[in-house]
Amino acid sequence: MGGILEMVRAVAVFYLLEQMVLHLLPGRSYEKYVRFYLGLLLVLLLLQPIFKIAGLAEQLDAEALVEQLEQGVEEIR
Repeated sequence: MGGILEMVRAVAVFYLLEQMVLHLLPGRSYEKYVRFYLGLLLVLLLLQPIFKIAGLAEQLDAEALVEQLEQGVEEIR
């Protein structure tokens, strides 16, 4: 039950931040792009509990860390 409440709280905070960002845009020309990007972030936010259940969150984090380390080594060379 706590996980569901936490997810609802995260979505509510995300929605408030989304509305703030949309109101701060200087014009309406970029609104569709910002909405698209924020929609993708919302999908990732909603998929986060599924990733935790399936154990993919740790795997994705580990792969990202390995990739960052490899890029750091390449920059040093």
